[in-house]
Amino acid sequence: MKREKAVRAFTRESQFLVLDSAATEEASKIMGALLRIGKPINALDVLISGIAVANGADEIVNSDKDSQTIEKVANISVTMI
Repeated sequence: MKREKAVRAFTRESQFLVLDSAATEEASKIMGALLRIGKPINALDVLISGIAVANGADEIVNSDKDSQTIEKVANISVTMI
């Protein structure tokens, strides 16, 4: 019960971004650019980046080193943790 309350509190305070048509358009631009430079990465990382770019984020915080490649083709900063 305590854990459920914590999760509910977290979700009330969080903003959840969705994979919509704008995000998929951005993701396809990112993947296309990555393919053109010969550096494709995991499709899920590209989708996450597309969601972030479409929603005006300036930064992605991630632990996947492949994601740093996104900085080369998209107007977004990637911070590694």
